[in-house]
Amino acid sequence: MSERAVQERDAGELVGQLNALVEELEQYPDTEVREKALDLVQIILELHGEVLRRILATFDSLPLKEQILSRMLGDDVIRAILLIHDLLPVELHTRVATAIDELRPHLISQGCDIELLGVDNGRARMRLMRSGKGAPPVAALKLEIEKALDVAAPDLLGIDIEGMAEQVEAAAKAAALLGSIITPARSETPPPAKLVQIKRPRPDTKNVSGTWVPVVRALGFEDGQFKVINYAEINLLVCKLDGEFSAYRNACAAEPGHPLDDALFDSPMLICTCHGYSYDLRRAGACVERPELRLQSLPSKVEDDKVKVAL
Repeated sequence: MSERAVQERDAGELVGQLNALVEELEQYPDTEVREKALDLVQIILELHGEVLRRILATFDSLPLKEQILSRMLGDDVIRAILLIHDLLPVELHTRVATAIDELRPHLISQGCDIELLGVDNGRARMRLMRSGKGAPPVAALKLEIEKALDVAAPDLLGIDIEGMAEQVEAAAKAAALLGSIITPARSETPPPAKLVQIKRPRPDTKNVSGTWVPVVRALGFEDGQFKVINYAEINLLVCKLDGEFSAYRNACAAEPGHPLDDALFDSPMLICTCHGYSYDLRRAGACVERPELRLQSLPSKVEDDKVKVAL
């Protein structure tokens, strides 16, 4: 039997194609077809995850289990796919500890050292020692540590360096003291009042009239992102700020017949290119230039990984 050559495809290109197709599906005008297609993608991913779990389980009885797993995890693509399905055989603490051990010689050469204190609730606690006068600042060292852990443990939620918060606070106090010394005394005229940002209460989604319609997938919708949902009978603006979704009619408050498809979004401001008005999405779509104007908001909620809007 002749060997069949297997063509290795670029994983990044495949992931890009998958994301593009999912985004295209999310904009498909037929709601029922769109949801069935996205559910099909989800089921296929779950099936692949189950197959991978069973493959890993067969390694338990093999004498070369550790060598096989080590070679698999050395491949960035395989490691990423296993991470997506929560199937990485090496615990988070072990991966973080290994990365720290590999990073220590580099830190020591800069007059520093690091100690891993523990990994709790997805966050790593560390102690950083700076013994040399020429050692980089703590903030710069933290960036180096985070860069190394992004590769070894991308599922890590964050790192906490012991004493770093106190150092930042002390630096801020020193800067404030220095500023008070070198800044000339001000007049007795009171400073202008600052704008206070008040977080609006979460809307009641239980007593809402209308039909809840799924408009976009919540998964992959990043914080600070903005999308125009414009197809069939649905014409909406959806954004995610501070972890919460909000939805608005796709129409300028100054001219309801004018859609905001070409509006500029600079979180949290949505700027109408036709009238030049800025709408603050953190303040329920209030217009900055004309306070009497406001975008028409719609009740929204997240359910079964779908952002739903009451229409």
